[in-house]
Amino acid sequence: MHSTVKVVCYRSDGPGTPERFQEYQVPVEKETSLYNLLMFISENLDPTLAFFKHAACKQGLCSRCAVKLNGKVCLACTEPVSAQAGSVTVEPINRNRVLRDLMCVSGGA
Repeated sequence: MHSTVKVVCYRSDGPGTPERFQEYQVPVEKETSLYNLLMFISENLDPTLAFFKHAACKQGLCSRCAVKLNGKVCLACTEPVSAQAGSVTVEPINRNRVLRDLMCVSGGA
């Protein structure tokens, strides 16, 4: 059985541009990683969403996919999100260093 999770993503086109939040309904079965939710959004709902994507991600080693999930810094590739979560909010780790959406300039935690 599939449930949906409302993913509320921070959006910005970079420094000096308006900030906003955009909501997406993402199907989830049991539990998945935040990275998988973001990939679903990018591949099926909104290809303009910017976040760190890499084939070697999902190992929790490089920390380039670091974001805030409900205000807590985590690695999107290893952070579990349950179907029972209902709603999650995803933001960049440092709004002052945003390149675009969830991507920040390196070294800015």
